[in-house]
Amino acid sequence: MPHVTQHRSHLYRLGLGIALVAALIAAGFGILPVALVCAGIALPGMLLLYFYDHEVWVDEPGKVIAVCVVLAAAIGVGIGFLDLAFTPLRLGLGFTTLNGAQNNLPSTGTLLAQCILLPAAATIALLIAPLIITARPKFGHALDALTLSALAGVAFALAESIVIQHGAFSHLTARSTNAASDAFIALTLGFAKPVIYAAATALAVMRLRRKSGNFPLGLLEAFLLIAVYDTSVATLTTFGQRGLVFIFLIAIVVACIGLLLVRDEAHQALLMEAEEAAKVEHDVGGYGGLCANCQMPLLEGSAFCLACGTAVKAMPKQHQRAIAAEGGAQPDHSDGVSSGSGISA
Repeated sequence: MPHVTQHRSHLYRLGLGIALVAALIAAGFGILPVALVCAGIALPGMLLLYFYDHEVWVDEPGKVIAVCVVLAAAIGVGIGFLDLAFTPLRLGLGFTTLNGAQNNLPSTGTLLAQCILLPAAATIALLIAPLIITARPKFGHALDALTLSALAGVAFALAESIVIQHGAFSHLTARSTNAASDAFIALTLGFAKPVIYAAATALAVMRLRRKSGNFPLGLLEAFLLIAVYDTSVATLTTFGQRGLVFIFLIAIVVACIGLLLVRDEAHQALLMEAEEAAKVEHDVGGYGGLCANCQMPLLEGSAFCLACGTAVKAMPKQHQRAIAAEGGAQPDHSDGVSSGSGISA
């Protein structure tokens, strides 16, 4: 959520916190379907609220939702059925096996399918929806590629998980499963896996949309993130409850690595944009509106706020339009703010 300002981020943290607590309570009572739903809709719900709150979809919410949610989810359903064809027993499916340690790894052919073929198919499928929407100049900026890819990634992950875990929804009453196991399943599928998919998608799409981005490297990084997660599921699911814990821990580590890579890519994209803007001569006395983060005046054409360093492109969309509309006004220097360079590193 790169457009979130410090004045609004607490709302999203609160929403995610409520979903997390609800999922854990449902798991504690042995209602795995409810736990999966509470965890699964948390990230897609918060991202949709974020898109609405910050007008990330500009004036085309219908098209963005149709492509990044409906199309991405439909593709996720297809990959889910493909996954089931190769791996009939997955995380959370087949409760008797999960409650006992089998310690039997799948065959070599099954492992190759689970660890290489399926992650490769998922990586390619994840890119379809965001590549369609970011091909338009209106959504071609690096931060747009990040947010749209994230929405498509979490929608894809939710749909795929529903298909793979359809066995959990065959009984809507409390089951005799282990509460801790249900909690780890819900946390892995509802929080860690969507972040992995979102980060993998964003890495590849951002690299493709950036002028000097290395798309093959981004595609490889995306594949590796998904492959490591799928490999952990393929090799550890048969180890029962201990396997679930290790799958969750591995998924968290992979998700954190993905987020760090995405953050670095966004940073590089904004710095490159600032360098390009610095080569253009601007009227250093021109007023460029107010910063959405600190409310200090911006210079016309500046890529960053001189006071707090916030990137202009990382401000909410509606605020960016307000800055563009106010670009011709003159600043009020009565508060002692002086003009300077249009670019701040």
